[in-house]
Amino acid sequence: MIGFGQRKPRVGRFAQRVPEAKQRTPLRRPAQMLVVLVAYVIIVAALTRLPESEKMLVADMDAPIASTEIRTAFYFEAPNLKATQQAREEAREKVPPHYRIDQDLVNRQLSIVRNRITRIREQRPAIQNAILETLRQSDSTQRAEDIVQTVVATHVAALKETPEWADLPEAAALNLWLTPDKDSLPKRQFAPPAETPPAEVETEGEAIPPQELPRPVIALQPEEVPPFFFSLAEHLETLALESLRYVLHQGVRTAAMGGDKEIVILRDMLQDDQHVSSQLAMEQVPDVEEAAEVLSQRLQETAKSVALELQVEWAKLHDAGLPMVQPALVDTIRYDKVFMAGALERASESIAPVMKSIEPGEIIQDRGKRWTAQSRSDVNTYLSILENEQKPQQRIINILLSHMILAAMVLTGLFRSMGLLRGENTETYSLAHVNLALLLMCITLIVGRIALYFQPTGYLLPVAAVGILYAVLVSVRLAAMLSILIALLVSAQYGYDWRLFFVLGAMSLAGVFSIYKVRRRSDMAAASIKATLVGLFAMAAILLATNSLVAATGGRRLLLIALNGGVCLLTVPGLLSPFERLFGITTDIQLLEYSDLNNEVMSQLAIKAPATYAHSLMLGQLAEAAADAVGANGLLARVCAYYHDIGKMWRSEYFSENQQGYNIHDELAPRLSARAIASHVLKGVEMARNYHLPKPIVDGILEHHGTCLIGFFYQQALEQNKHDDVREEDFRYPGPKPQSPETAILMICDAVESGVRSIKNPNEERIREFVEKIVAARSEGRQFDDSNLTLKQLDTIKEVVSRRIITMLHTRVSYPDADKDSGKNKNVIPLSGGA
Repeated sequence: MIGFGQRKPRVGRFAQRVPEAKQRTPLRRPAQMLVVLVAYVIIVAALTRLPESEKMLVADMDAPIASTEIRTAFYFEAPNLKATQQAREEAREKVPPHYRIDQDLVNRQLSIVRNRITRIREQRPAIQNAILETLRQSDSTQRAEDIVQTVVATHVAALKETPEWADLPEAAALNLWLTPDKDSLPKRQFAPPAETPPAEVETEGEAIPPQELPRPVIALQPEEVPPFFFSLAEHLETLALESLRYVLHQGVRTAAMGGDKEIVILRDMLQDDQHVSSQLAMEQVPDVEEAAEVLSQRLQETAKSVALELQVEWAKLHDAGLPMVQPALVDTIRYDKVFMAGALERASESIAPVMKSIEPGEIIQDRGKRWTAQSRSDVNTYLSILENEQKPQQRIINILLSHMILAAMVLTGLFRSMGLLRGENTETYSLAHVNLALLLMCITLIVGRIALYFQPTGYLLPVAAVGILYAVLVSVRLAAMLSILIALLVSAQYGYDWRLFFVLGAMSLAGVFSIYKVRRRSDMAAASIKATLVGLFAMAAILLATNSLVAATGGRRLLLIALNGGVCLLTVPGLLSPFERLFGITTDIQLLEYSDLNNEVMSQLAIKAPATYAHSLMLGQLAEAAADAVGANGLLARVCAYYHDIGKMWRSEYFSENQQGYNIHDELAPRLSARAIASHVLKGVEMARNYHLPKPIVDGILEHHGTCLIGFFYQQALEQNKHDDVREEDFRYPGPKPQSPETAILMICDAVESGVRSIKNPNEERIREFVEKIVAARSEGRQFDDSNLTLKQLDTIKEVVSRRIITMLHTRVSYPDADKDSGKNKNVIPLSGGA
C-alpha cells in the first residue's frame, strides 16, 4: 500500500515523472514482458497466412460453370483483358494508312520515256548524213553551226508531220535532242584559189574584166567521217529520266485522294535524299498537276548544275527535257493492305497488357458462376504464381520469419518513440500508455484478419480511429507514430499493399493532427470527417496516377473509404470512455465534465467552506491563464484549482478565510496547528478518491503545496521553545513536490492569490514584488525541481500572474452621497420625471 506522501509511477496523460533511482524499468518487469510477448505473438499470428496448398483441376476451367470458389491468398497483378483490348484498339487506330510506291508502274513510265529517247536516237545517222551532205554543198561563206541548226530543224519538222511522231514533244524541244556536238563536226577543206589570169588584151579598144575562178570543196566521203557525238543529248537524257524517277518515287496521288489525314509512303528504291518511309498528310502528297510543277522545279535544279559544265543555258535543257517526261507523270501510290495488316499487328503487340490489382482474399471465380475470359486469365495467372513456388514449406518459413522481423521492428520503434517523442528517457514512459498502444495494435490486426475474409481490400479498417483515440488519451506525437506503425502492419497483412499504407497513413495523420486540443466531443467528429476527406483525396490521387479513377474498382474503393470515415465517427466516442476507465487515463473531455461547478463535491465546498470555494474559483482562472501562457494544459490547471482545497471541508474553521472572528489556533500548540493545516491535503486526497475523482486532480491536491514549510506556526514554535528541539519536518506539507508544470503553476498561484490579500494598500509595484518573492521562495525550497519548468517559463508565469492579480484588485471610483450633496448645485433646475 502506497501512502499519500509517497511517490509512485503515475498513469494517465498527466503522469508525474518518477526518478530513475526509485523506479523499475517498465519493460523489465516480468508481467510487462509477458504482456509484450503475448502482443508480439498476436501480431505475428495476425499477419501470417499460410499459402494455399489446394491444386486447381485444369478440367474445371474447361467446364462452362465453375464447381469451386477460387479466393486469392496474396496480392498479385493480372492482365485486364478488356482494358488491354481497348488500349490496343486505340493503338491500332493511331496507325496511319500505309501506301507503297508502285515500282512496276514507275518502271513502265520510265520505259515509255526511254522508248521515246530511243526513237530519237535512231534518227541520229540520218541527221549525220543530212548534215554531211549539206556541208559538201556549202561554201566558205556559210557557218557550220547554222548549217547544223537548219538541217536539224528541217529534219525534225519533217518527222513531226508523220503520225508516228505525233506523241513526241514539239519541234522546238526535239531540236536539242538531235543536235550533235560542235566538236564532233568534220572540218571543211576548200581548194586553194587559182592564179590570177593575165589581163586581157585590149581588143577593139575594149578592156576585158578579170574572172574569179571557182574554189571547189575537197570531197568528204561518209565512210571517212567518224560518228557524231550527241553529248548534250546524253546529259539531257540523264537529267530527264532522273528527275522523272525522283518525282515518281517521291509519290504522286490522284486528285480524289485529298484531306489532312496522315499517311505513310513506303519506297522499295530510293533516290537522293528520299527515305524508306515518309509520314505526312495526304494533302502534302502532290497530285499529277502538282507533280508537274515539282518535276519542273527538280529538272530546273539539276539543269543548272549541268549547264555550267556544258557551258549552255540551263533554260534550254529544262525546256527540252520537261516536255519529254511530263506526259509520263501518273499517280504512283497504292494502298498496301499486306504491310498495313502487319503494322496494325505490330502496334497492337507493342502495347503491354494493362494490369489490374487483385487483393488478398479476393474471389476471382465464384462457385456456380460461368467462366469468363477474364476469370480464366486471372486464374491462370494465379496458378502460374503458385506453380513457381518450388518449395511451399520453405515459403511458409520465410513468411513466418519475415513477419517476426517486421513485428519486432515495429514494437522496437514503438517503445523508442514513446520515450523520445515525449522528451523523456526511453525507459520512463507509463505502462498504461504502452499497454494501450499494444492493445489497439492487436485489436486492429485481429479485426483486419477477420475483415480479410469479407472485404479483401482493407480500406474499411478504421486505423484513423486508433490514431484519434490515442491522441485524445495520450499524446498527439505518440499517436502519429502509432498510426504509421499500425498502417504499416495492416498493409503487410493485406499483401504489402503500398496504396493501402498510403491511404490509411494519410487518414490517420490527418485525424491525429486535427485533434490537438479537445474541448468538445464534436472535435472528435470533426477529426473523423477531416480524416475521411484526406483519405478520399489520397485515394483519388492514386487512382489518377494509375488511370483507374473511372473504373468500377476505383469507385468502390472511394465508397469504402467514406464508410471507413463513418466507422471512425462512431468508434471514437464509443471506445473513449471504456479506455479511460480501463487504463486510468484522464482526458480533456473528462476534465471538462469535472469543471462543472454544480457537481456534488463543489456544491458541498460552496456550502461548508464558502470562502475557500470563492478562493478556488478565482485561483482556477488565474492558473488557467498562467498555464496557457507557457504551453501547459490550462484546463487541467483550472480543474485542479477547483478541487485543490476540498480537504478544508472537513474542518473549515481551522483556516482563516472561513473563520468568523474566532481563531481556534489561539488554543492549540503550533505543532498541532501546523498538522491540522497540513491535514487538508491528505483529507482532500481521501475525499477525492471517495468521489472517484481522476488521478490528475488527486495529483493537484497532493502537490499544490509540495513539501513547503508552514512558516507562521514554525516561527511561533521556535519562539515558544527555546531549547531548539523543534523538528522542521513536523511543520512541512506531506508533498510530493510538483511533478508537472500544471501543479507547479497551481502552487505559485495558490500562494500568490491567498497571500496578496495581506498587502496593505496594494499597487502594481508591491504586487509584482510579492509575486517575485513567492516564486523565489519556492525556487529556493527546490519545489520546482521535478516540474520541468524553465526559467523563461517562470518569468512568463510571474508576468501573467502579476497582471491578473492587479486586475483583480483594481479600485473603483467612490460615488458621492446624495444627502450630503443635496445642497449643492442650486443653480440646476430639476426636470419633471428625472433627476
